[in-house]
Amino acid sequence: MGPVVGGALAEANWRWIFYLNIPICSVALVAILLFMRLQKHTEKQEIDVLGNLIFIPSVLAVLLGLVMGGIEYPWSSWRVILPLVLGGIGWIAFHIQQHFATYPSVPERLFSNRTSATAFALTFLSSILVQASGYFLPVFFQAVLGTTVVRSGVNFLPLAFGMLVFAVIAGVLMEKLNQYKMLHAASFATAAIGFGLLTLLDESTVRWAIFQLIVGAGLGMSLSTLLPAIMAGLPETDVASSTATYSFVRTFGYVWGVTIAATIFNRVFDQNLALISSPTLREQLSGGQAYGFASQARVVRGTIAPNIWVEVIEVYRRSLRTIWWLGMGISIVCFCLVWVERSIPLRKELDTQYGLDAKTHDDPQEGEKSNNLTA
Repeated sequence: MGPVVGGALAEANWRWIFYLNIPICSVALVAILLFMRLQKHTEKQEIDVLGNLIFIPSVLAVLLGLVMGGIEYPWSSWRVILPLVLGGIGWIAFHIQQHFATYPSVPERLFSNRTSATAFALTFLSSILVQASGYFLPVFFQAVLGTTVVRSGVNFLPLAFGMLVFAVIAGVLMEKLNQYKMLHAASFATAAIGFGLLTLLDESTVRWAIFQLIVGAGLGMSLSTLLPAIMAGLPETDVASSTATYSFVRTFGYVWGVTIAATIFNRVFDQNLALISSPTLREQLSGGQAYGFASQARVVRGTIAPNIWVEVIEVYRRSLRTIWWLGMGISIVCFCLVWVERSIPLRKELDTQYGLDAKTHDDPQEGEKSNNLTA
């Protein structure tokens, strides 16, 4: 429902998209505080204070540069270069500090075996694919097909549905087959086919729903199977740190997914602006303005001569096709990386100090089982 509700809110007032999070997150926070019972530990818990003080500002600096680059300021602007350089220096300092830290936030051993390291790389690359497709499919619907923002959200549902359903299917198959490698191979092979089919899209294509579903199926299969692959090659003591690192890598991949795709889209769009015969329209669409223009395309279309609008659609189509080629290329790279992984049997039992408190009033002995949880 997210794409539809988001589209409706965006048409009314885009700020409501953020306001909506306040009550939802508030309810979730209260529920966690009231009902989530964690195991209590008597030993002293150590926090990598210095590492976090280096890591958090460094990440924020890199994100700031990536978000502003090519949108608010050109990539050559010092406002973009400075935070990227400072963030890069901070990252180098962080990795050096982690090597000598007693309780590192991101232990180097998480990347010490090829399966976990490869799964982290696949997590990053698959996140780029998810965000790039989710960011630019609405542009196709609004600019090329001429739909409203709400209708664009409805048209986006096949991708979301495919990801959801096949994430569940892949999770069930992984449990039954006790292996993840072939699921990863199937995931990225399917995604590559789906992105390849998206390159065929134009204003007359009616198969966009099927093409989206194929992409969603491919991306969905990796969503639920990458974290178990990361944990398979690591000791149980690294469950918490590997999960946290996985979440960060995935989120960071989302940022790069928007940045890389938007940079390529804007560059290709500017290179093809000569196809548009209207100087005024060329100026309105240049310099990274094409993405925002897409949401107004349905309204503006009636004020532009039909022959010129055909030219606009062609430029959008060429620019979007580059994004789909990018997605197919990354999917193929991921497919090749899958074969670096080893097929490590998944754990059936998990003996860890982390987890929910399994004690109940009805059976006091249940607490003894809390350290032998089913994975």
